[in-house]
Amino acid sequence: MKFVQREDWGAPASSPASYLASARGVKIHYLGTEYSSRVHSLCDDYVRSIRASHLANVKENYIDIAYTALVCEHGSVFEGRGTHKRCGANGSAELNSRDYAVCALLGSKGFTSPPDAMLHGLRDAIEWLRRDGDAGDWIGGHRDGYATECPGDALYAWVQKGAPRPGGSQPAPAPDTYVVRPGDSLAVIARRLDVAWQDLARVNGLRAPYTIYPGQTLHVPERSSGGRQVPAYPGAGAFVLGRTNPAVVTLDEGLIRGGWTRHHDGNGYQKGPRFSEFTRRNVADFQRSRPELRGDPDGYPGPLTWKLLFS
Repeated sequence: MKFVQREDWGAPASSPASYLASARGVKIHYLGTEYSSRVHSLCDDYVRSIRASHLANVKENYIDIAYTALVCEHGSVFEGRGTHKRCGANGSAELNSRDYAVCALLGSKGFTSPPDAMLHGLRDAIEWLRRDGDAGDWIGGHRDGYATECPGDALYAWVQKGAPRPGGSQPAPAPDTYVVRPGDSLAVIARRLDVAWQDLARVNGLRAPYTIYPGQTLHVPERSSGGRQVPAYPGAGAFVLGRTNPAVVTLDEGLIRGGWTRHHDGNGYQKGPRFSEFTRRNVADFQRSRPELRGDPDGYPGPLTWKLLFS
């Protein structure tokens, strides 16, 4: 995933949009205006221009760029409002609270056909929002539930197929995940993986009656190479900028133990329950240090970041 954080394309590090705990899924958008293909070095300029036009839109009264994320023809995912932020692009307050909004830099005239790199990037954005934003499995177009031509016929046809990666390939499951098979129960999976079912449930945020579905991906509790048990991953919802959660104290202890404390308020990095911008930047430093993570150093701890930090 080629991820471009807000501050790297010229926006403030955090969006002022209201908090969104979870979403049904992801709606795909396009620009709906004439757009021309461009070299990648100009894509961030265009994303900045979209944000500027949204902020200048008195009628809509946007407080930030309306989209959760934007994807260019080269496959880069530009962070818009980001995870756990209510979007402003789906057509109404209710629709904006129901789904995230990902916009392809694709026009209704000019550059209108999504290349493979863009489709990969859109799929990357969907998987990022599922992983870090508690988005559900539903995928649709802006036109689903709102009267519009968006995201255009070509892109909507791809959405209706389930938004597959080009060539029909899907990424292989990460080594610390398990894809639920038909007939699997939590107890069966736990025995197969030789882990405690209580740990399996806790790591995945499952609560009674522990309903799981074929095709669902479960994260596997891990032990460090030294035999010390890795703390159970608390879920992406524990790490929301500006909010507090006891898991952030555990995260801070791992950062301090590893020396990932470069960013602080001038008084040294201190552990605490608030997930601050300093915390996020220190996590990003750790992610850049690991070959498994450096392709997407967004500063938000996912299961793999968590496992590697405490191993």
